[in-house]
Amino acid sequence: MSVVRLIALALLLLPLTGCALLTGNGVLPERGPLTLTLRAGPVGTDTSAAKLLRTGLVPPEKLVSIPEALRLAPEGSVLVACWRDVQAVNFWGLCSHVARQLEPGVMADQPGLTKLAGRRPTASLLSRYAVIVLDVGVRPAQFAALEAEVDRLGPQLYSFSGAPGTSYCSDYQNELQRALKLPDVIPFDPAWNALLPGDALKMPSARLLYVGLNEASK
Repeated sequence: MSVVRLIALALLLLPLTGCALLTGNGVLPERGPLTLTLRAGPVGTDTSAAKLLRTGLVPPEKLVSIPEALRLAPEGSVLVACWRDVQAVNFWGLCSHVARQLEPGVMADQPGLTKLAGRRPTASLLSRYAVIVLDVGVRPAQFAALEAEVDRLGPQLYSFSGAPGTSYCSDYQNELQRALKLPDVIPFDPAWNALLPGDALKMPSARLLYVGLNEASK
């Protein structure tokens, strides 16, 4: 196994180690459904983001392709990226990554492992099964402050440690949100001892804008 793979595995296991210590028996906490099948619901389907993974029903007017969802996503909105199934690399849930739209084709992102935080192309999300776009309260008057905070944070290294100058995708987005004096994007999950990207859907302040779907994703 290469050094990079060993480091990646160690980083991925940190939340698992924390939750094992908390549960005392190594049993994983609740992580929701293990398979995601999204489809258009009837007209009038509940638009609550919190119910989306459980019901699988998307308001028909909000269901688009991933490229279209990324094109329509307003600056400052949060992009929750989901796989179709829970696998080893996303054992904490189906929606294993969160980023933030800056402009069409560009997002503020902490991609992890061998890459640094900052501006990245949204094209890296096209292979996902779904990208869920959430309004988290950022308004046009705050766009300049948001972009300034992305620049201020700079090219941070990826780490779950909380060390200065490091971040992972969830706490990176919370930092951006706090700079605008808005509620966190993701709440702390004590059972996992971590900020789970998919929990962005559970925040009462989050409003569902679009669900981009890629039926070709495995």
